[in-house]
Amino acid sequence: MPVTVNATFCATLVDQWVRYGLTHAFIAPGSRSTPLSLELVRHPLVSTMVLHDERSAAFAALGRGLATETPAVVVCSSGTAATHFFGAIVEADASAVPLIACTADRPPELWSRGAPQTIDQTELFGNKVRAFIEPGPPDDSDPSTWRSIASAAWRSATGPQPGPVHCNLSFRDPLTGAAGDLPKALGPITDSPESSEPTDVARVADLLSGRQGVIIAGRSTLNPQHIVDLARRLGWPVIGDHRSGVRTNDRHVVHHFDSLLRSDYARTALRPEAVLRIGEILASKTVSQWLTDIEVGCVATAPHGRLIDPEQVNIVTVDECGLLPTLTDVIGASGVPATSGWVDQWRDLDDRAAAAIKTHLAARTSKGSSPSEVDVARETLAAVPPGGALVTASSMAVRNLEWFGGAVDDITVLSNRGANGIDGTIATAIGIAAGGQPTVCLVGDLAFLHDSTSLIGLAQRELDLTIVVIDNDGGAIFSFLPQHELLEHEQYEHLFGTPHATDLTQLCRAHGLTIASFDADAVHHNARQAGIHVLICHSRRDTNLAVLGELHAVVADAMRRALAP
Repeated sequence: MPVTVNATFCATLVDQWVRYGLTHAFIAPGSRSTPLSLELVRHPLVSTMVLHDERSAAFAALGRGLATETPAVVVCSSGTAATHFFGAIVEADASAVPLIACTADRPPELWSRGAPQTIDQTELFGNKVRAFIEPGPPDDSDPSTWRSIASAAWRSATGPQPGPVHCNLSFRDPLTGAAGDLPKALGPITDSPESSEPTDVARVADLLSGRQGVIIAGRSTLNPQHIVDLARRLGWPVIGDHRSGVRTNDRHVVHHFDSLLRSDYARTALRPEAVLRIGEILASKTVSQWLTDIEVGCVATAPHGRLIDPEQVNIVTVDECGLLPTLTDVIGASGVPATSGWVDQWRDLDDRAAAAIKTHLAARTSKGSSPSEVDVARETLAAVPPGGALVTASSMAVRNLEWFGGAVDDITVLSNRGANGIDGTIATAIGIAAGGQPTVCLVGDLAFLHDSTSLIGLAQRELDLTIVVIDNDGGAIFSFLPQHELLEHEQYEHLFGTPHATDLTQLCRAHGLTIASFDADAVHHNARQAGIHVLICHSRRDTNLAVLGELHAVVADAMRRALAP
């Protein structure tokens, strides 16, 4: 193969990115992107995966960045191919996930001339990217600038507020070729991250210590153990989702907070004097409404400098970096004792809620009822092997897990909760599993169908991935909205229930995938087996709605019996 400037340019980008830590690239096939695709495949330290659909490729790259906090590269051809990156770009922006999106392009002389597969790709993703880089065709540029292009992309993707970067790369023919000598490599990135406004730790400590408060923890940049250590020092409970990493068996961690806070008795008894919110919001609308109602001082951290305060309740926003160990030490040195008995009350009520939920679910099973969607979420969480990952769709899957899932140890729980879309869930799980981590994906039927293009070629991939699909023939989450009660049944089903009438088993078989019906033994067995597995649990939306209502009711009854005068 002759040496070409396109190949040399792309080899330079890839080499510099590898020096910074690039390990994975996801490629959507196409012609114009040939130079970059070839050099990614040729590099011995880059693992590449080809996905037929651009949206799947982008979400797989997102999953890799979500799991590792290191950018993956996603590549596509020119034209409408690039537009299919948008969903993943939006999620990466909202969740501060590093990602380098490379869209190939025709050379500028073919723009606005009706050339095939040519659209205006300049700043295609607008303000959703941390940087837009358009260096022009390599044969028009100075090779001494090529590594700076790669460096600028990496720095922007991994900066103080990580996120997606768009590189629009124009190539003239020929598109195939071999790389020549590369320009001299740049050294490692040594710049210190831009610091936020320094946190007045003493002021924060004064707002929190000596009060009966609550820590609410979502996904953040903080060490989960530091969060628990602070809770112990304050004598506070922690309300946390599984993504936060705090959902352990520590006595300060509350698991059934959503059901607890639906009870008027519990809301009255557990009213705090202060709140520390850490990281992103939880899925629980009950918690959000409770925050609004209690009207107490709320200190909120700002992960990567992002304001997280949809209820507009926080009075102080502080930088996450370095906050907790320092805050814990300051509170410990202040001599203000942890509040007495406050955690014990939360612990007692949470234990009562757990017992009520367990008893009710067991009674359903003893009567021969099929597993509820809550059972599926609980068993799936318990089935993830140590060191593995659980990926949940941002629909009922993540809510059933957050509201009723138990403690976890030595696993990672991930979900695309920045924009809360259900698209790309399977692809995200593929990207996470691409690093060799055993991965389980819990997804509803609509999210599964939304991402069915990710099933293409999945059976041939060397991944350890188990997909658990809850098939209730439609959108169960809408059953909890006022529309379900206010609209006529036919109108509701048409607009919101959206039955799909798709045989998911046949769909999976068409892709050569191994299928099994869901039960507790099957998910525990398959999650620990190598390869790709799909488990399908058939459910009914009306049954799911009823079971959740029953569970909240039995918890409310337990709270009444514990707290009524």
